[in-house]
Amino acid sequence: MATSATAGLSLPSPSQTLGWGGRIQRFLLRDKTLGYLFLLPAILIILGLVAYPFANAIIMTFQQKTAGAPGRWIGLGNYRELLSSEVFLRTVFNTFVYTGVGVGLKFLIGLSMALVLNQERFWNNAFRAFLLIPWAVPTVITALNWRWIYDDASGLINNILVRLELIDETISWLSDPHLAMLSVIVVVVWQGTPFFTMAFLAGLQSIPKELYEAAEIDGASILQQFWYITIARLRPIFITAFMLSTIWTSSSVNFVYILTNGGPADRTQIFPTLSYNLALGGAQRLGMGATVSLFFFPLLVILIIFMTRRMLREKEE
Repeated sequence: MATSATAGLSLPSPSQTLGWGGRIQRFLLRDKTLGYLFLLPAILIILGLVAYPFANAIIMTFQQKTAGAPGRWIGLGNYRELLSSEVFLRTVFNTFVYTGVGVGLKFLIGLSMALVLNQERFWNNAFRAFLLIPWAVPTVITALNWRWIYDDASGLINNILVRLELIDETISWLSDPHLAMLSVIVVVVWQGTPFFTMAFLAGLQSIPKELYEAAEIDGASILQQFWYITIARLRPIFITAFMLSTIWTSSSVNFVYILTNGGPADRTQIFPTLSYNLALGGAQRLGMGATVSLFFFPLLVILIIFMTRRMLREKEE
């Protein structure tokens, strides 16, 4: 009888039983929803600190805008002015030279020092600690110290060369158009080489010694062992270190700004200093400064995409 009495009644669904509070709790406890909730703070930070300033900078490139004044829409005027400017074209060349030579020297010197430090010697630990000093010192302090070293009148280099009677007159290291870029690159290499050395040294110490022993038994020469074992094993580290150093070197404003500020005669002008001087220098042309930065941004994106694909290809192989 009880069965026949309740046969015509429909039981409430789980959603009706839970009510609105239960539905919301059930929705929030889903794995997909929890994932988005945990990502929400990071998404808001990216939108607020990256996406919005980047979009605002793009809009600013189409405006003639100075600090403290509203922008006036000029379309592609900033781009046309830059492309027709000899200073900008020299800046492009200087940036490639500054970055390419600096990163290349850091790579070669860092690899050489890592190979030396990878050998068992009693002074290796002390030298490794001493090696980190240039990288640990703040960039501004490093640049100011080297500015004193290069000083015409009281600089360390000129004083040593004069006392050794190697030169008769002091050399203007940072004022000579032929020496300024080289002098700045020397500072960049001195400060950045420890990063390459320690990265390569860590990679070298992770290579099993059995590989070298087996190769030696098979009759492989030292050069063959270096190419087919050392270089092959370090290739992913090469790509990562090269990409990071290229980004850091090309986008850093400190060394060039403190040592030469782009001079003499724009011989050391690079993208970051040109953008800074246009936007925050005497001209206060924020739109033009943003335009220089936007020209520089796609180059870094192309480099990152290229290096990332190479890294993924190395892992697949």
